[in-house]
Amino acid sequence: MAIKRLSPLTRIEGHLAVKTEVRDGRVINAWVQGEMYRGFENILSGRRPFDALRITQRICGVCHEVHGIASARALANLYGIKPPPNGALLQDILLAIHMASDHMLHFYHLAVPDYVDFGAILAYRGTDPQLKAVREWVRLKGPYLYTRRVPGDYLRDPSQALPLVAHYLEALEVVSTGAQALAILGGKAPFAHTVFPGGLSVELTPDRLARVADLVDRLHRFALAVYVPDVMALARRYPAYFRIGRGYRNLISYGGFSSLGRPLFEPGVMVEGKTYPLEVEKISEHVAASYYDGGPRAFSQGETRPHPHKEGAYSWIKAPRYDGYPMETGPLSRVYLTSEGRKRLVARLKELGHGPEAAFSTMGRHLARAVEAEMLLEFLPRALESLDLQGPTIRMINPEAPITGEGLGLSNAARGELLHYVATKEGRIVKYQCVVPSTWNFSPRDERGLLGPAEKAIVGTPVAYKEGLIEVGRVIRSFDPCLACSIH
Repeated sequence: MAIKRLSPLTRIEGHLAVKTEVRDGRVINAWVQGEMYRGFENILSGRRPFDALRITQRICGVCHEVHGIASARALANLYGIKPPPNGALLQDILLAIHMASDHMLHFYHLAVPDYVDFGAILAYRGTDPQLKAVREWVRLKGPYLYTRRVPGDYLRDPSQALPLVAHYLEALEVVSTGAQALAILGGKAPFAHTVFPGGLSVELTPDRLARVADLVDRLHRFALAVYVPDVMALARRYPAYFRIGRGYRNLISYGGFSSLGRPLFEPGVMVEGKTYPLEVEKISEHVAASYYDGGPRAFSQGETRPHPHKEGAYSWIKAPRYDGYPMETGPLSRVYLTSEGRKRLVARLKELGHGPEAAFSTMGRHLARAVEAEMLLEFLPRALESLDLQGPTIRMINPEAPITGEGLGLSNAARGELLHYVATKEGRIVKYQCVVPSTWNFSPRDERGLLGPAEKAIVGTPVAYKEGLIEVGRVIRSFDPCLACSIH
């Protein structure tokens, strides 16, 4: 028996460690550890409500607009307003562009390096000028990604590896087109400035919408021609990962993208394989193994009092629970709990020779993410066409109003479901709570000893390469962790 630790978990941020207990070549126990305290909820205390729109976007350099929209929805609920139709459409459009782009970024730039030997570029003998330039750069500079690997069963055959290396490079440019679209509508990217409770403060012009539509079309074409086929190809090459990383069969979805009428994703929960309607009041935060004071509380009553030397604690991540259950959130939860999404996902699994149960796995999460990207990119042209060039994009609110009350915003992020809650008194924030996707997925144990979803998924993972724990890293990254968000 051996204790192995993967720290820091890199490629996106380094605030997460995973400690595992390995026996006879298999993980028998796991602890996911958030390694930093940031205190954004406390930073907001005493500020004006509109400050949350800007400050919460700084929780993360990846999930920026998503926090802005969740905050805007919480404030809209606080002020008792609804955006005009254009405003609701624009918020959904901004969110959908971000999520679809982020799914591609995650697959190519955060997950693919776990499976592909990028050193295959040195064997390239073709004429593509970009690949030739990269090959020479690798020869001269020896960058880490291309020359040094932790031990693992990587794709090393150039005929299999080089297409993914080429698509990794192409995806850098494609994802940037998503950022361009976000900047056109959000005023800048990252950290959109046009997002407000009443919609978006952006002027609709034919030229502006045509530019966004062109950029969305490029994202869509890349997804259909490259991204989805690459996910399917990787799934065929690593079929064992449909049996690894299963975890709980507990899913939570807030629904979303309802600006065209019927929501694109349906709200609901799955607990131990059975589905139920979503009841938001059943969400609570637990801190038995977290470096915070207090006991289990409703999300609206949660406190953020750090206790760095708390006995028995091992993480700065809280432990959200739904009716006491650890819940997984992410593209898998939204797709699987939506009838159309589940139909598409099951069809993809069948094409690969797997049944519906294979969705609950490392590779199943990647496949669900690709299905969700398809659905978002099909939604976007319809939403853009539904905008009224003559209609308002925002409903104005007096930001200086001495508002007293509470507001709840339910929204989505690439990594899962996002909740913002605000309480104010005489125009000042007295409590702000964020329950974010990676807090759900990477939560530690609760007072009953129930493992968090990622911890549960890691248990049972076979470990053939003890140095580097490549198999554990693959399971962790299938959740698309956003570590800054989890320790907000």
